[in-house]
Amino acid sequence: MPLEQHPFRHGRQESHETVREIDAVIAWVDGSEAQHLASRLKHRGGLRRSTRFADSGEIYYCIASILKYAPFIRRIWIVSDAQSPKFLREFAKAGLCEPDFIQVVDHTALLSDFPEVLPTFNSRTIEAVLWRIPGLSERFVYFNDDFFANRLLRPEEFFVDGRPVLRGERARPERRLMRSRVRRLMRTLGLRVPKVRPTFRLAQELSANLLGVTGKFMMIGHHPHPMRRSVQEAFFAARPELLREQVGHRFRDIAQYSPVALANHLEIVGHGATYQKPVKVAYVKPGPNESGWRFLGQIRNETAPFGCIQSLEKFDADAFRAVRRLMREKLGKFLPSTIELTDVPEESRRVAEKRAAANAGLQTGYPAAE
Repeated sequence: MPLEQHPFRHGRQESHETVREIDAVIAWVDGSEAQHLASRLKHRGGLRRSTRFADSGEIYYCIASILKYAPFIRRIWIVSDAQSPKFLREFAKAGLCEPDFIQVVDHTALLSDFPEVLPTFNSRTIEAVLWRIPGLSERFVYFNDDFFANRLLRPEEFFVDGRPVLRGERARPERRLMRSRVRRLMRTLGLRVPKVRPTFRLAQELSANLLGVTGKFMMIGHHPHPMRRSVQEAFFAARPELLREQVGHRFRDIAQYSPVALANHLEIVGHGATYQKPVKVAYVKPGPNESGWRFLGQIRNETAPFGCIQSLEKFDADAFRAVRRLMREKLGKFLPSTIELTDVPEESRRVAEKRAAANAGLQTGYPAAE
């Protein structure tokens, strides 16, 4: 079938005036804020082990890094749930951007025709409707709030000739992996099979499957992702039921696809895009080597284009202070001195969550991971 006749070939032609406009979109919530926490506990019916909703001020690093290293960004959109980062206005007060450069968009604006799904605590639901941000440019780059630009970037690292630059690796379908073979064997033997969790990998494979890709697919990593608004808009105009199903889960579910992976495969299947090898990321996370000196060196020396600081609130005290100090030094004047980054210790956070759950008459343990 000729590419121009492919059923997934969506999108519009752009004028010369809009071809250079690129926005940044950041998804963010403060899961420790009292009202948000109470709402989440009410709908979940108890607590779960999760750092997905924790906030340690990483979004300020993200914003400052965009201002310093991606000066071509037209506007930053922060997508949140009736919240706004406490120190957001400090960037404009410091003269680093215009007052309207950073805009906060509420979940209600993106899900206005799906009121029954609100409130939602599901990143895959929100990612599926980012393209609906009013005023969003045709090209945009999606950041998680713990991502940041690590060195000076060029527009061509995200878009070439108006099309997104895709980066990832070829991955085998889940059914071909050893763990799936073990599961099948356990079923054959009548043994109890562990529940399949809605993993990052499975959600990406499902996205490829939706477009007819049943073999190897493109798998992405933890870094900012360029996308085109019109490609997703046209796809969901033709498949409205798919969007409704996706946003119908208040919490992450095995039936949900990865919206970022779907956008990527729409470009591959419908527009003949190819993808490059995975991009280098200075990925700092808690664990046995949580101080992550190798990755901290990549941040300091700017040898990776992007960085990710995962679950900062779970770092030990020494590593926590090392990361804070390094990021403050790295971002310099682009991180206003009036932004006071403090943190609630992990144990104190858990105590507060348990107290909130107890006050609501809900389960106070942490029975399962999200």
